[in-house]
Amino acid sequence: MFIKPKPDKPKRKRKKLRISPEHPEYVRIKKMPQEVLDRLSRDYVLAHEGLTILSLDDVIRQGKQFGEALWWDRSYGYYICDFSGDEEVYFTGLAYGIFKNGSLKFYRYYEDGLEHGDKAEFYPSGVLKSYAVIYDENKIALAYVWDENGMIRLYIDGQQGFRVDEEGYMIKKPTEV
Repeated sequence: MFIKPKPDKPKRKRKKLRISPEHPEYVRIKKMPQEVLDRLSRDYVLAHEGLTILSLDDVIRQGKQFGEALWWDRSYGYYICDFSGDEEVYFTGLAYGIFKNGSLKFYRYYEDGLEHGDKAEFYPSGVLKSYAVIYDENKIALAYVWDENGMIRLYIDGQQGFRVDEEGYMIKKPTEV
């Protein structure tokens, strides 16, 4: 009688380290090289990537404040409309928001009620928080999100991208099995 040998036990995969408790849904992937982190820092990107960030005066001069004449459309809540006239019209132009302390909260360009073009968000201190370029009904061409100290937290180029934790590790949500 032939006894079939038991297959070798599969090697256990090493568990990936979880990041801080405030983000339990993410797992660490790999440590990013410091030179890559430096090239994605806010200061480096602003100095070398040719991003144009508008000043508060430029934004106020060119745009309309969200929440005054601009608001979400009444039917779907998906488009931004201009209510300054007799009827609601899908907004085309620059919209912005202001913090209670008077600093710029965000600015975004819209075309026919949808985000299209540059958008930037700021911390209450006035420091740039994120920058993105949007096209074709909210598709992202390029996006950066930084913490208040200027370290990259999210980078997207096209539809590919990655997140970074406080210690410089790439992180992602685990896939469901």
